Amino acid sequence: MMMLTIQQQTSILELILTLFNTAPGAVNLAVLGSRLRNGQSLSNLAQSLTQSALFFDRHYLAQLSHAEFATSFINDLIGNRASESDKNLMVDFITHKQANGATQAEIIAEVTSALSSVSFSDPNWGKASLHYTTYNASKIVNHLFGDAFSPANKSVVVDHMLTQISTGKTFGDMVVWAIDTVVDVDHDNVVWGNAAVLLNNRTEVARYYSIDRAGIAIDYDALQKILAKVTVDTLTIATAKAAIDHLLSDDNGFSGTTNEDFRLDAVLRTKKRDMPSMPKGKTKMIELVI
Repeated sequence: MMMLTIQQQTSILELILTLFNTAPGAVNLAVLGSRLRNGQSLSNLAQSLTQSALFFDRHYLAQLSHAEFATSFINDLIGNRASESDKNLMVDFITHKQANGATQAEIIAEVTSALSSVSFSDPNWGKASLHYTTYNASKIVNHLFGDAFSPANKSVVVDHMLTQISTGKTFGDMVVWAIDTVVDVDHDNVVWGNAAVLLNNRTEVARYYSIDRAGIAIDYDALQKILAKVTVDTLTIATAKAAIDHLLSDDNGFSGTTNEDFRLDAVLRTKKRDMPSMPKGKTKMIELVI
C-alpha cells in the first residue's frame, strides 16, 4: 500500500482539528488517507464529513419512536426558522423513512445535506439554511482560531465564508480555504500570525498522537481537553504530549481497543439517500415518500 506523503498526513490532521477539534488517530488517518490516494479532494472529504451525525453533534436515544426522533431533530435543526406546516412535512417525511429502515444517522446526513444546498434567499427554508450554515462556519472558525483571533475578526471570516457559499462554493471548499489561509500566513502577521502558530502547535500534538504513537483508543473528550490546552506557547506542546503518553499507557486501559465513537469510516459509509430538495408547504406527502 502506498504511504501517505507528509503533506497528505498534515492536511488530514489539520482538517480533523478544524472539523472536530481533535486528532484523527491512526485508524482514521489511514481511512481518510486512502480516500485522498484514490482521488477524493480534501474539500469533498470535508463536505462529506460535515454532512454527518457526528458533525451535527446531537445525540438522540435509540429507543425514541420515529415521530419523537423526527420532531426533536427538526426542532434542533430548524427551530422557528420555517413554518410549522413545512416542519410537519419534514417530520412526516422522516417518520416514513425510518419506518422503511433508515437509521437516525442516515436521516441526519440526508436532511442536513439537503438543507445545506438551499439558497439563503429561499422563501421556505432560506432562514434555516442561513442559520445552520452560520452556526457551522462559526464552529469551524472557533476550532481553527481559538483565542488567537478576536470575536470581531472571527465574524469577518464567517461573513466571508457565507458570502462565498452564497455564490456557489461548498461548505467543504470554505473549510479548506480557511485552513489554507491560516497555514500560508507569515507567523509575524499582526492579525493572523498567532492563529498560524496555534494551528502549527496543535497539528504537532495531533501528529504525535496519530502517527508517532499511532494512537487508536483514547477518550474523545480527554483528547479534546488536552488539545484545548495547547496555545501559541511551545511549552504547551510538551505538556500535551506527556498527557497523551499518560492516557495511552497500559495502566489507563486505552491501548488495545479502537474508539468506536469516533470511527470516520463508519461516518463516510453512512448512506445518504437521494433527497433532491427540501419540501415546500404545498407539497403533498405522496410526492415526498415515493
